[in-house]
Amino acid sequence: MKKNRESSNCSDSWYRHINYNTVVAIFFLILWTIMFFTIPYQIQKPMLFMGRSLMGLKPTLFPQIAILALIFLNIWYLVISFRIKDKNLFTEVTRQGYFRIIASLVVFCAYALLFEHLGFVLSSVLVAGSLSTFYGNRNVLVGILVSVGVPMGIYFVFTRLLKVSLPEFPLF
Repeated sequence: MKKNRESSNCSDSWYRHINYNTVVAIFFLILWTIMFFTIPYQIQKPMLFMGRSLMGLKPTLFPQIAILALIFLNIWYLVISFRIKDKNLFTEVTRQGYFRIIASLVVFCAYALLFEHLGFVLSSVLVAGSLSTFYGNRNVLVGILVSVGVPMGIYFVFTRLLKVSLPEFPLF
């Protein structure tokens, strides 16, 4: 009887060491591996001049090296994750907490869909205003100032100082 119990403990011991960090490490390891193999199809090949490339290195080299570094770091994270003694805090999240997470995800998906159509400033104002109101902003004036001021400040910095193109408001 003791041998059976010990053998079942050995087979269950790996399962007891799986925690949130292990699941995240496995997820990202799969993601980085998929990205490593899809990168060559996502980056345009350079033009040829007289049948030869003008560049000594392939444009896919740096992204693949970066992904390989992420894969190695992720393998290290996976190994370490088995030794981490973490309490599963997801069991303590209330129904209201899950509702807030789902509501935020819905707002961010709407932001991604409306970003091109409404422009950066208006869509960011709507997201910041709706989320601050949803999470209980008590001061309306501060909420409006932050919801309008921060996106306009970011828009100014990116378009004027950094010369990065952002979607404009359709009426401008």
